Amino acid sequence: MTSSESSRLSRRMLLRTTAAAGAGAAATVINPGAASAAPATPLTDHDQPSTGPKSGRIPTPADYFGTPIGTDGFLAQWSRMVPYFQLIGARSDRVKYEEIGKTTQGHPYVLLTISSPKNLANLDKLVATNARLADPRGLSEAEAKKLATKGKPFYYVQAGIHSTEVGNSQAAIEWAYRLATERSEYIEKILDNLVILLQPCQNPDGIVLVNDYFAATAGTDYSRTYPDLYTKYTGHDGNRDWIMLTQVESKYNASILNKYRPQVFQDSHGASAGSPRLFTPPYLSPYDPNIDTILIQQTDTVGLAMQRGMTVAGMKGNGWGSEYDFWSASRQYCAYHGAARILTEAAAASNLAYPQVGTGPLGRQTTDINFIEPYDSNTWTLRNIIDWVSQAFYSGLETVAYDTYNWLYNSYRIGVKAVTRTSPYAYVIPAGQRDPQAVYDALEIFHLGAVEIHQAQAAFTAGGKRYPAGSYIIYMQQPYAGFAKTLLEVQDYPQLLEYPGGPPQRPYDTTAQTLPMLLGFQADLIATSFSAGTKLLSSVKPPAVVTTPAPPSSGAYAIGPESYGVFRIVAALQKQNIPTFRAAAQFTDGDRTFPAGTFLVPPSSAARQLLQAQSKATGIPVSALRTVPAVAGIQLKQGTKIGLIKPPGNMPSGWLMWTFDQYGVDYSVVTASDYASLGKYDAIIMPKGVSRNSIVNGLNSKNYPPEWAWAFGVGTTGWDQLRDFVTGGGTLVTYGSATATAQSLFSLPITSALPGGSSSDFYCPGSLLSQEFDTNNPVAWGLSANNPVWFVSNDAYRLTDTSTYPVDVVAKYPDSGSQLQSGWLIGGEDLNGAVNGLSWTIGKGFVVTFGSEIGFRTWNRSEQRTLFNAAFYGPSTKLTADQFKRLGK
Repeated sequence: MTSSESSRLSRRMLLRTTAAAGAGAAATVINPGAASAAPATPLTDHDQPSTGPKSGRIPTPADYFGTPIGTDGFLAQWSRMVPYFQLIGARSDRVKYEEIGKTTQGHPYVLLTISSPKNLANLDKLVATNARLADPRGLSEAEAKKLATKGKPFYYVQAGIHSTEVGNSQAAIEWAYRLATERSEYIEKILDNLVILLQPCQNPDGIVLVNDYFAATAGTDYSRTYPDLYTKYTGHDGNRDWIMLTQVESKYNASILNKYRPQVFQDSHGASAGSPRLFTPPYLSPYDPNIDTILIQQTDTVGLAMQRGMTVAGMKGNGWGSEYDFWSASRQYCAYHGAARILTEAAAASNLAYPQVGTGPLGRQTTDINFIEPYDSNTWTLRNIIDWVSQAFYSGLETVAYDTYNWLYNSYRIGVKAVTRTSPYAYVIPAGQRDPQAVYDALEIFHLGAVEIHQAQAAFTAGGKRYPAGSYIIYMQQPYAGFAKTLLEVQDYPQLLEYPGGPPQRPYDTTAQTLPMLLGFQADLIATSFSAGTKLLSSVKPPAVVTTPAPPSSGAYAIGPESYGVFRIVAALQKQNIPTFRAAAQFTDGDRTFPAGTFLVPPSSAARQLLQAQSKATGIPVSALRTVPAVAGIQLKQGTKIGLIKPPGNMPSGWLMWTFDQYGVDYSVVTASDYASLGKYDAIIMPKGVSRNSIVNGLNSKNYPPEWAWAFGVGTTGWDQLRDFVTGGGTLVTYGSATATAQSLFSLPITSALPGGSSSDFYCPGSLLSQEFDTNNPVAWGLSANNPVWFVSNDAYRLTDTSTYPVDVVAKYPDSGSQLQSGWLIGGEDLNGAVNGLSWTIGKGFVVTFGSEIGFRTWNRSEQRTLFNAAFYGPSTKLTADQFKRLGK
């Protein structure tokens, strides 16, 4: 930093703060020149953004919204925010407004590109410079240094992914206005030196739900916080989707990072009321070793600059190096793509937008090296949140804007380290695997993640093994190989304790993400170089399939159960009412052996047309049997209807909704009024988080409007009706904590195999564990016998009685040996021989329970097929060998 820049940094001007009652915070020091913003003319609701030349005054946020941003009890709504951002883009030559696309529920997904007029006019060249530095293959160091002197760093800031963390999106309104209008030396220096990518809300659907509900309930006795998932499928898990990239919003976010390759990604969040007033990096240990060490240091640099800025401004109560770590890949796509990830977490106000008032100073009052000044007021407001996060934001901008050369040159150095990696050399994903859907899904993730994928044009040898033509190769000498590596390798999470001999230091999120185990495919690590004739793929698609000839009238179409994608085909068959069967035992046809669970479809023109289209779309082969085998089997109930018990805010239910919608499954959420007629469902799914209380009591009708009646409690009558549904012949599938709910409902004779009490004895915070599946059991049809299972603070059981109900063990933990496959596990010996998956006959009904989490964020798709197997098996018609041979005729 030059002396003049340092002087400007020290000559900050006090920013006006809204004087909320008892705010108690010193005036905030955010910037020089705040008072010099251009005057504004109020607009009416009917004013529209200009489509002509950049001209016209921009109204202040207070004028435009009619209330100052940060006022207690006021939250600007997306329906007004979007036109305001459009107006700013139309009237300011510093701002480019862009709608990237539509969200899941059809709202605009917005990006503002903010910089000096000169930089915006030269934006394509600046983007190209960033891209060239990020991929330095063929670029000399001298050329890189020259580019670093001419380019501009990109600073990407995002707000609002978690919609009840309301302060950041509100602050973004003020950021956009200030950067567009202020003519101070301070702001112009930042805009001359940076390109700012401002995403005022990463989750527009959620801000609509939360802020609109907040406005609609004003002046009522109803709770002000929207009670359900504030994203249709993911809820709070939106930023846990940045490895699987299932949601359209996640894909948009990745596309922005891939296009602009920003040096910094600021991910702005909110925390609980008792947290530090604002958390920033540095993070706790550990960090994923696949994140470049330069990025680790740069993340620390920006985070500490933010801390310094708040301290200089007299803003107290801030902390770093607590709770949040730098490990879980699912929350930090940017960190594998050249951007320092700056997580900010602001303490919450009360009831979203009202003052939090205590009997004394709020939050922790003891000091430490990473928490140097306790907050000294008993009040914390929405205005405080906006001021704190704004100070941090501008301090982050300064840190990069005043050191542009090093940030750009470091992009080059990060790229050089990636493309000159010597070990490992590559991963090979062999062609012809048992589950083409798993391979395709993995390749699609890598493609969306800007990872280069090569395909072998002829057979080759690598690591002493022969691979067929068509195999996929991911070389590690490429810019974003770290993203592929962290998803393909086995995680070995370090044994971290709070103190020597103490309990484990809790990771902030999961500790494993090994895609081959989660999806069920093979990927081989090749340590040393090899030769192969390949082509670089510009897109990925399912493997080509050979169209099978129509079987004779005595035969049938056959689809193996090895791919979890087969249930897309099953759902399509169900929609067209095409009869579908499954063999209950292994059989042979000609020289091919088919496993138990193989699907059979009688020949017809409708079946042929559907199966050909589905096979092409999924890469799952369809065979033609000459004769139907004489083995026991089942006929799936046509039009199988699945009910999903979904308490408000239950994320496992949301993820299942996404899966069912992707597969085309006929399902609906079980509402309170449905309990009197549960017989309309053939199978009911009860995911993790469904408790007796959430069913019996549900939402309190006094706290929510009548439109939430679907989630009100059903009382003990409804609880008994759920039991009667099963005993009368229905199917119930539970997993995770919902298995304890099923145990309560039916008095299941199981007891936990795990020690109670201290996490020092047993601890598994999100890992892949060993498992033994009975693949002849209908619930496990199609799985590998040793398919790993996902375990995240779940349970495992001992059967205490086998005479209460007929029961079969579907899955269990090995009797001995290592239970950990990937991640972190303490006390694995307690799992030895414990049961996990059980299938019960209760009355006339069928119940399947899993202690582990068979439906986790759509990650463990291979294991998740047990849910589909159970849901379709329970309502099916069981056939003898003779009946099956005649396909139920």
